[in-house]
Amino acid sequence: MVNWIESPPLISSINETEGAIERLKSWQSWNILKNKRSDFIFVTRKQLINWSTLNNMTCNGLAQCLESYKNADTNLMFPRCHFIRTEADSDAFVEDYITTALVSTLKIIVKSIENSKKIFDANGNIPYNIINFVKRCILHFLNKQINGNTETNIWKFESQKEVWNEFMIHYTKLVIDSNVKFNQEYTNELELDVYAKCKYLLEGVKTYCPQHYIDGITNTWIIKPTSNCSGHGIMLSRDLQTIKQKITVTDVFRNNHIVQKYIERPLLIYTCKIDLRQWFLVTNMSPVVVWMYKEGYVRFCTNSFSMENMHESIHLSNVRLQNKYRKIRNSQVPAECMWDYRELQNHLRNIGQEYVWDELIFPGMSESIYAVLQAATDTSFYRDKTFQLFGADFLITDNFIPYLIEINSIPGLNPSTSVIANLVPMLLRDIVKVTVDYKKNSNADTGLFVKVVPEKWKPASAAMVNRCNPFNSLAAVTAEQTPFTFDYHRRWMDTVNKNFFVDRKVESFY
Repeated sequence: MVNWIESPPLISSINETEGAIERLKSWQSWNILKNKRSDFIFVTRKQLINWSTLNNMTCNGLAQCLESYKNADTNLMFPRCHFIRTEADSDAFVEDYITTALVSTLKIIVKSIENSKKIFDANGNIPYNIINFVKRCILHFLNKQINGNTETNIWKFESQKEVWNEFMIHYTKLVIDSNVKFNQEYTNELELDVYAKCKYLLEGVKTYCPQHYIDGITNTWIIKPTSNCSGHGIMLSRDLQTIKQKITVTDVFRNNHIVQKYIERPLLIYTCKIDLRQWFLVTNMSPVVVWMYKEGYVRFCTNSFSMENMHESIHLSNVRLQNKYRKIRNSQVPAECMWDYRELQNHLRNIGQEYVWDELIFPGMSESIYAVLQAATDTSFYRDKTFQLFGADFLITDNFIPYLIEINSIPGLNPSTSVIANLVPMLLRDIVKVTVDYKKNSNADTGLFVKVVPEKWKPASAAMVNRCNPFNSLAAVTAEQTPFTFDYHRRWMDTVNKNFFVDRKVESFY
């Protein structure tokens, strides 16, 4: 299973004699038990078992597209995505893409003026009327959101391809060339007027574009085929035509794709992007009972983060992909491009953020997982006496907010690194503690699993995060206490809106 690994994981050694004895014991146990009815079955592939022969037992996957929940009233934090199955899905994505480009143009203008960068010149290479076009489009967008007005022609993209194509050409110039200027003679009055109007519109947009903060300015999207895993077939692009060609072939849709907005403001460690694999165990869906594991692993990209370079070594942290680049990695990135949670927490302490794990990151991940499961109760098929382990991938933004990227219904547990090799045996033992011991005794040890309990069920003694300064208190977590409160995201939004991160110039937060 591990022949392809460049640096084999550090697992406990076993000599040839001990190995032979273990194999003999397994063979003897199998001969004794093979014809007995199983009381406990644990498999990594549900196809390995003929479930129809078992009484009242089944496995159920939860690999569902997050697109279904993007308009749901939940505390789920995930980058907006479009599940491309029909022409209508494709049209919805195009509208989102162009709206994002318009908002990004406002951001570029406002940021340039705030940084004292001259963007007006009589010999500029971008028509000045592009600014008026963007302002007019944003006003129509706000009117549509506020009044539900859908009769304006400006949003009929297909009937005005030339207009939108011209806009996209100039927008692309703004993104890729920091020296471009608008074709208009500079005056202080002009700059102040443009800044005031663009800033005003940008503030209005925040209400209706809640992911304004993570969007950045390059309008980059990540395209994922729904039928693949381990990073196969994933592509990043900011070009609309390239994306459309990827998801369609001569107007006939091939394998379904999810097009997800790329988070352009990730938390960086040693200048490199990371993401987290969070394990969670579902033991019931009616009502939802979910257990979060307090250990997991952090995956590093091998090269320094940049939105100008779309290479996979910079943006895709999948283990299979990053294994190819270990030898050319950033010198500060660990040899296996991986940490466990303990090492991440040590790093956070070293940069003066010792409280963000217990009070922001882990509670935020817990709340998002619970929200997904709650949203899936109407569409998921679940039978009693079953459980399933899932692996959720989270990306942390540069203001320490965890965004759920995807959920894997069959998370890989192969010991492809020493971190995974050391964590998985402990994980498997703790699964048995929850599914066997805890079921019989609610006071039983559950290892590193902690049950997620909604706010309305939470004991009064459970710790609360300080609203005014979330970094100034430490939340205790036990098997009987919730690792989060259900107003977590609202409270954090309140904190950001009070300019808690003023020195970091945080403008908005979803």
